[in-house]
Formats: sequence, C-alpha cells, structure tokens
Amino acid sequence: MDAVKLSATLIAIAFLIAFVVLLNVKAMVISSVNQVFQLKDSLNQVKIRSISSTEHNITLSLSNPFNVSMYVYNVTGQYVYLKSPIHVPPMSQGNFTLVITNPKMFYELAQARQENITLYLGIGTFNFTQEVNV
Repeated sequence: MDAVKLSATLIAIAFLIAFVVLLNVKAMVISSVNQVFQLKDSLNQVKIRSISSTEHNITLSLSNPFNVSMYVYNVTGQYVYLKSPIHVPPMSQGNFTLVITNPKMFYELAQARQENITLYLGIGTFNFTQEVNV
C-alpha cells in the first residue's frame, strides 16, 4: 500500500511540475510584478491642482493621463468633505469640490501644515487611499 501512495504522490508532483512549466508561471508572476511597479511610477503623472476657492469650498482639477477611467470616491478631513464623487474619463480632466465645514479652523490648520485630508481614489478597478497634508 505504501508503494501505491508513493507512486501516486510522485505522479501528482510530476503533473504539477508539468503544469507549472506549461503555464510559464514564472513569466506571469514577473509580468504582474512589473505592472504593479509601472502603475506606481505612472501615478506621478496624475496632477491635482486648485482651480478656484471661496471661503466655504475649494474646487480642484484632476488630470487623468491613463487609458482607463479614474474616480474620486470620497475626500475626508477634519474640516472638509467631498461634495460629490466624480468620474474622470481616460485621457481627460475632471473637477471636484471640497466643502469646508469650519473655514476659520481649516485655514488655521492649513497655515500650520496640520490639516490632513484623505483621498479615496480609483484607477480602473484598482482602488487606493492617499493621505495628504495641506
């Protein structure tokens, strides 16, 4: 009985090795890792800039350099929130507005560089969070 178990185990290992070789798993893993690094490098091309502001809101422009859509799902901070989520089509720009709930405290913290704002963004099907200190 032990010989049968050993033979079955060896055959299973041989099939597993053949499967890995045929699928070229190593190349697929390397390709996937490279895509993640390329995405990280290309995030530097995303530009967010202020286009207008009042005492109670700030409108920002988001430049999408990718061939997939970008989304701003939410923006939170101690004294700000996102007026409404936006969808930015590929290779275009979109605007989003931050509402300031307490202008006096917001600008006071911003002057001291202590206002932290968290951005909830999406690129295609990849979502991430980025904290920004204003």
